[in-house]
Amino acid sequence: MIVTLQDLKDLRACESQRRLFESKFGESVELTLEIIQANISNFDIYWFTRYVLSEKQMKAYDEAIAPASKAYNESLAPSMKAYDEAIESAEKAYAEAMAPARKVYDEAIEPAEKAYDEAIESVWKAYDEAVAPARKAYDEAVAPALKAYDEAMAPARKAYNEAVAPARKAYNEAVAPAEKAYDEAVESAWKAYDETRAPTLKAYDEAKSIALWLAINT
Repeated sequence: MIVTLQDLKDLRACESQRRLFESKFGESVELTLEIIQANISNFDIYWFTRYVLSEKQMKAYDEAIAPASKAYNESLAPSMKAYDEAIESAEKAYAEAMAPARKVYDEAIEPAEKAYDEAIESVWKAYDEAVAPARKAYDEAVAPALKAYDEAMAPARKAYNEAVAPARKAYNEAVAPAEKAYDEAVESAWKAYDETRAPTLKAYDEAKSIALWLAINT
């Protein structure tokens, strides 16, 4: 079976797969078993079987790959469970480590937020009073009111940002170890998962290669 780059364009394959095809094969390729085996993990085989193969070939592929798919999914279950448990544990530890820092941060910025709310309350009141009688001539009346609003808000914003800056810095420093530990735990769990599934994935890719080869020659 020969597949061309134009075939993929006509079938509206995604751009990344078209680029990959062109970089590996140029304008066309004949799908030998060796070519399939060498590239089975690089391309979207599910898409290929649905859009390139005939209905008869697609059915042959599905039937041929069914046992391997079932075995692959069953073999992954334990490692997936271990991965989920590791992530759950990491998330729990992260949440517990973050809680004290979050509490300290919330308590530190509470006065600043209160002061900010109190400062802008009068600004909002003045703004509302300025625009209320000017609804009819909205465009003309709102411009100066907005300018006055922004000018009045500026000190409150500045004071708020200055007040919370130390709390933000302290919070970021406090949670840094927890974030690092979480990232390391996730990375370790994913690595273990990949290592566990590698042999199974290799066998599954081989099964897909053979199933696809049989299908296109049906």
